[in-house]
Amino acid sequence: MATLDLNAISKSFGTAKVLHDISLAIQDKEFVVFVGPSGCGKSTLLRIIAGLEEATSGSIVIGGKDVSAAHPVDRGISMVFQSYALYPHLSVFENIAFPLRVQKMPAAELKARVARAAEILQLTDKLQLKPGQLSGGQRQRVAIGRSIVRNPKVFLFDEPLSNLDAALRGDMRVELSQLHRELDATMVYVTHDQVEAMTMADRIVVLNGGRVEQFGTPMELYHHPATKFVASFIGQPNMNFIPATVIGTEGGLAVTLDGGHQMVLPVDAGSAKVGDAVEVGIRPEDVSVGTEGVNVAVRVLERLGGISIAYGTVGENIRFCASLGGNTEVREGQTVTLSLAPQDCHVFDANGNVFRRMAAPALVA
Repeated sequence: MATLDLNAISKSFGTAKVLHDISLAIQDKEFVVFVGPSGCGKSTLLRIIAGLEEATSGSIVIGGKDVSAAHPVDRGISMVFQSYALYPHLSVFENIAFPLRVQKMPAAELKARVARAAEILQLTDKLQLKPGQLSGGQRQRVAIGRSIVRNPKVFLFDEPLSNLDAALRGDMRVELSQLHRELDATMVYVTHDQVEAMTMADRIVVLNGGRVEQFGTPMELYHHPATKFVASFIGQPNMNFIPATVIGTEGGLAVTLDGGHQMVLPVDAGSAKVGDAVEVGIRPEDVSVGTEGVNVAVRVLERLGGISIAYGTVGENIRFCASLGGNTEVREGQTVTLSLAPQDCHVFDANGNVFRRMAAPALVA
């Protein structure tokens, strides 16, 4: 069982605390992605799991065994870095075989492991080439192959695609997802790219300032963000946020949006009071052209074929983005009315915490 449990992991560099009591339970054979902005602590957390950094406090358990004090080589992990770190004078075969040579593995088993990794990564016909004769994507696959041959309990990836161009990143995302299914292994992947996180992960850890904002499936984070930070980080284009004022708390939360539009939102008002300032979030793809809603002054319009992305402002110069049908009759310089369905809206308090949605009424037989 290659489960991975982090128990109250904290890390400080001098007086600066960069990780705050992080606890996570990663399941066997799960693909988990750590995502967040630069400086949020995701790479530091990965290096602590690998044993390349020492936690200030807390414990790490891999496969039921506490490895907090174990050397990296004894943790049953393998790590792929942002840099390929290949030996330019060695062939692809020897680059992949290098960790097995260090272990003094018998030649027959070494050859079989390298051949298996090359087959999985579609490198069989490249084994005699040098890294300089390969494309960026092929070199990254060689680096991954060097990890595969070790048969680790847990694979760790630290932004492995960031040096590739956009087209190669897309191809490698697909290849890594296929690799996960083929190896049936536990994988932990660090990225700042929420598209990578959404398309590859079984579950995502959203980090912010060294703390876990939310841990859940991609669709849980997309449809049910726990905080404004998660809502703003997950989804492309980003969620819109419109300042609003509470005008009622009975049967939901009644608000007046900046710009004057009034709505009753199906959320539990909790301790909210009339006059409180809140923010209403709506994803660009959840709005549509209508006769009632918010009035958006369109500044820029991007025609992308199947969709058109309209960028503009609402109310007191609040930025707003709408993802509309490709043939929608909207022009730059036009003010358009966009409808917001209350059930598609999210509401956040002054601290950025989401208001809980009201439970659907039970059906009466």
